[in-house]
Amino acid sequence: MTTHAQLSPSSAERWIHCPGSARLAAQFPYETSPAADEGTIAHDLAQFLIDRATDERLAKDEKAQAAELNRIRSNADVFYRINPDLGGSFDEMKRYIDNYVAFVTDEYNAIKTADPATIIVTEQRVTFDRYVPGGFGTSDVIIIGNDTATVIDLKFGKGVKVSAVNNPQIRIYALGAVDEYDLLYDFSTVRVIICQPRLDSITEETMTVEALRSWGEKTVLPAALKASDPDAPCVPGDWCDSHFCPAAGVCRARAAQIKQIEPWTTRDPAMLEDDEIGQILSLLPTIQSFARKCEDFAIEAIQRGCQIPGWKIVEGRSVRKYADETKVIEAVEAAGFPEELLFERSLIGLTKMQSLLGKKTFTEVLDKQGLIIKPAGAPKIAPESDPRPPFNQAASDFADD
Repeated sequence: MTTHAQLSPSSAERWIHCPGSARLAAQFPYETSPAADEGTIAHDLAQFLIDRATDERLAKDEKAQAAELNRIRSNADVFYRINPDLGGSFDEMKRYIDNYVAFVTDEYNAIKTADPATIIVTEQRVTFDRYVPGGFGTSDVIIIGNDTATVIDLKFGKGVKVSAVNNPQIRIYALGAVDEYDLLYDFSTVRVIICQPRLDSITEETMTVEALRSWGEKTVLPAALKASDPDAPCVPGDWCDSHFCPAAGVCRARAAQIKQIEPWTTRDPAMLEDDEIGQILSLLPTIQSFARKCEDFAIEAIQRGCQIPGWKIVEGRSVRKYADETKVIEAVEAAGFPEELLFERSLIGLTKMQSLLGKKTFTEVLDKQGLIIKPAGAPKIAPESDPRPPFNQAASDFADD
């Protein structure tokens, strides 16, 4: 595995804080996922649509454009047939990507209006080895014009909102864009933008080229050099999970956090004090997460033929399901039961409804009419630093009424 693979921009938040994670991650084979494969198709579609919208020569070749769109559609159709649990479709993907493309082209046209010499490139390979030895990657969109380099990153996932502010990944791509184009174009400002169309989220950060390079030299380069050290320490934290460290379930430094509970097991009295419970609560998320990752690792290891002393894999709880719904309907109808008895009618969920109507119509037709409500959530423990107000049981009961 190469140095770049270990120190990729997507995992920069992790290896900047935990330099030893690069060494541990290198011992695991790279594995893709359905979500990552879906994102690859979405990026392919986005590049095609942006290029078609911003390059008149491409737009005029309608036959080639139709063939390319059909190719992407075919890839998406095959993908969603193989991954039915995702519940997606090409048409749904295209609706989200169309919104993203509209944003990108609006940005490009606005900058080009102010500066006719503006350029736009998509899926551009950039290098940032001045800050990450051997480092390179692919930037989704780069727009250069009006004294500014704008770097846009598409995230098609819908799990967690990601902010462009202080985001190491897109900043590193921006460093690559600056080094790629600063000799050809004059610009003193850099804008980095992250778009997540499925979460209706667009965030951005603006900084000078000088400030960006200073961050690269003072933060990225020292961290990259430290992470390349075979004796680099492991520093557990939120980045273990949020940036998908493959060693999160077997990291000794993370396991050591569990030992922090040990002092409470030998003290008197036998029952924990309130302040001790508070301290243990602060450790629970880390312990629970580590336990899940450790269990996942053990299952995968045993399936590969490894032996985990004292443990084996057994079959979990199974739920009955129809082998073939079409044949079930035919069989039940043949037994004399009418088709209308075989189906239950239910309203589609809020997410699908908003996707169907579009955000504006959804707001006007349902939200503003008071047809969308948000009941109070169940009580949940949280640290005092949490910005949410304390749970009000009386208000919750009133809301139920």
